[in-house]
Amino acid sequence: MDIHDVRPGMICYTSESSGYVLEVDIQSQLVLLQNDQAIPFQVHVSELTDEPQPFDKPQ
Repeated sequence: MDIHDVRPGMICYTSESSGYVLEVDIQSQLVLLQNDQAIPFQVHVSELTDEPQPFDKPQ
């Protein structure tokens, strides 16, 4: 996924999770995501996938 296609409010997927985009840092190509966990997490745009991936949720 190209960093210029990522916008705040989108839902993005990684191989391990998914979340709403809070911020996009185009220069460093980092995306700040937040899911149902209370703590936002940051990923590099190269970690984003176009579609949901099967991942195990903690039980």
